[in-house]
Amino acid sequence: MSATPAPQPAPTQAQLDDVLQAALYLLGARQDQMLTIKEWTDLARAVAACQECKTADYLTEHDLEDIAERSALEWDEATDGPLAPGPNLDE
Repeated sequence: MSATPAPQPAPTQAQLDDVLQAALYLLGARQDQMLTIKEWTDLARAVAACQECKTADYLTEHDLEDIAERSALEWDEATDGPLAPGPNLDE
């Protein structure tokens, strides 16, 4: 039997506004047949805030490397998570 997840607090209006803005960017990028790492990160950041997760949880390793190596994107490890994968604790 699996445990029932603890209920999460309702997202704030500001968090919902961020998700909506990020979704609008994503839709616009799709219409233009392009998507920047900033737009992708904005979407990940907005969803992570609503889910009480880290932005890095929604990005690929390639995305994180791109941000670390050449992007001028603001990144706060306390909020967004580490840019590099942590040590593999399963080994």
